[in-house]
Amino acid sequence: MAANKDAIAQHVEHERISSDDSLRKDEEQHSTVVQDWTPEEERKLVWKIDFRVFPMLCIVFGLSLLDRTNISAAYIAGLATDLQLQIGSRYSIALLIFFIGYCLFELPSNYIIRKIGARWWLSFLIVMWGGCVLGMGFVHDWKILTVLRALLGVFEAGLFPGSIYIIGCWYRQFETGRRISIFYMASLLSSGFGPIFAYALSLIRVGGPGSMYRAGWRWIFIVEGVATIVAGIVSPWFLVEFPERVKFLSKRERHIALERVRIDKSSKAVVHPSMKEFTVMLCDWKLVLYGLQYFICASSVYSLAFFKPIILRQGMGFSYAKAQLLSSPPYVFTIIMSLIMAYISDKLRMRWPILCSQALVGIVGLLVILYAKPPGVRYFGLYLAIFGCQANIPGTLAYGNNQTGRNEKKGVVAAAMISFGAAGGIAGSTIFRSQDAPLYLPGMWSTICMLILYICITLSLSMHFKRQNRLADEAQAAGREYILEKTPGFRYAP
Repeated sequence: MAANKDAIAQHVEHERISSDDSLRKDEEQHSTVVQDWTPEEERKLVWKIDFRVFPMLCIVFGLSLLDRTNISAAYIAGLATDLQLQIGSRYSIALLIFFIGYCLFELPSNYIIRKIGARWWLSFLIVMWGGCVLGMGFVHDWKILTVLRALLGVFEAGLFPGSIYIIGCWYRQFETGRRISIFYMASLLSSGFGPIFAYALSLIRVGGPGSMYRAGWRWIFIVEGVATIVAGIVSPWFLVEFPERVKFLSKRERHIALERVRIDKSSKAVVHPSMKEFTVMLCDWKLVLYGLQYFICASSVYSLAFFKPIILRQGMGFSYAKAQLLSSPPYVFTIIMSLIMAYISDKLRMRWPILCSQALVGIVGLLVILYAKPPGVRYFGLYLAIFGCQANIPGTLAYGNNQTGRNEKKGVVAAAMISFGAAGGIAGSTIFRSQDAPLYLPGMWSTICMLILYICITLSLSMHFKRQNRLADEAQAAGREYILEKTPGFRYAP
């Protein structure tokens, strides 16, 4: 009997070792990608993908930013008087309630998008939030306006993380930085021209005295809402799908598109995670730090946006018209410098030096604004501060995306980070209090301290990733197994 038990035990152990060897060989097979295409083929394919992925995504993202911020233009065009938004905290409630739905529905949206498909899901969201904006043009009660703002946040929640998810699935690790920057910089263009467009719409008058369509603020919502709905209707023909679903590539091009991404990510077949797997991915401790990074970026951007008009009008004594005119050049500078720095980051194949240096530039800019005396010097500080804060938004999204080996997890990372950003929007809009005027020292120093914390987090994470990469390389050289992010062959991009 004892001999039989020993024989059975040996047989079981032999089967286990054989199974482990088979699994290891399977992982090695999946982690090894044979590059059966030329650099010229890949270069042409990347250009083709660029022109298919970005145009419509940039357009609808620009529309989303116009639609969420046009309430401020409508406010000064008569909305405040007609709906009595100036009473108590009505306007603040209408502003902040947007972020609640925006924060809560980003993760569910990125769970759904892979199952339904990007074209149809995003098109549905675009049409729905366009309907919300259109509805705002016909409201007569601030409560209805607030409900529509809440729904606007729910439907807009899926676009930004979904877009980052799509971009991350199409490009290799050190191709994403400048592309996410290009995508995000479209928002700065819409932010710059949005107020001018809204002003032109507010001049529209239809009907005689007493007609509700005589109110110019209604046309801001009506025209922009209709434009968004039209964009949503045509989106299925212009938005891009995930690589495994597209039809605009030939069989050869689809093969190259999928395999070239596997070189960095070593992803296997496309996986649609279950809700349990989705929840497990959320429990990764690194997601909290990525989210905190993005929270700091978002709160800094929002807080600076609220403080900028005060700097130009009260701090420097410019008129309203001049203050509006001088608001644009810092953003032009930011767009140019952000794209240059993103290109350098991809070219050098490093993230943390660029992210930390941009945060440091933001700190210097805020200190110049706070303590310099000549208006010209303070205005120069505004250039530095806006660039330092805005440039790290796309940079941080690319950073979190690059540390994820599995495509199915990229959607979780993007949605989690942008959900933290929604909370940052709430924080950024509240840290500058009227009783702290004119210097707003608590708000300014809160922003400076958060940027210092950003540098510390980014540096610590990157040093951890560099160490993990080194250990994985040493283990591979010694013939041992050391898998990062549960993805054979994957390496972090610190």
